[in-house]
Amino acid sequence: MEHEHEHDHRHETVTTREKEDLLGLIQMRFGGVPEDIKGKIMALEDLDVLDRLFLIAVNAANWDVFVSELNEGKDSFKIVGDGFDPLAEVDKKKE
Repeated sequence: MEHEHEHDHRHETVTTREKEDLLGLIQMRFGGVPEDIKGKIMALEDLDVLDRLFLIAVNAANWDVFVSELNEGKDSFKIVGDGFDPLAEVDKKKE
């Protein structure tokens, strides 16, 4: 049962490519990415934080929600409420 003790090497480092993938997703969802936000993302070293930010980027209703979560740090994980309904902004425009 040697495999039980094997490490998932993906969790040891955050690659530049993974950070660039997140930046690409953010740009597709919200448009241009300010330099200060790029800097924060490129400085990430915690894979759990990066994974959470991918979920946030996909589900955040708007840019402000994403930035707020980016600034929360690594202890936040709350993807609930209207702030995480990507269709909320579309629904508001229909009203």
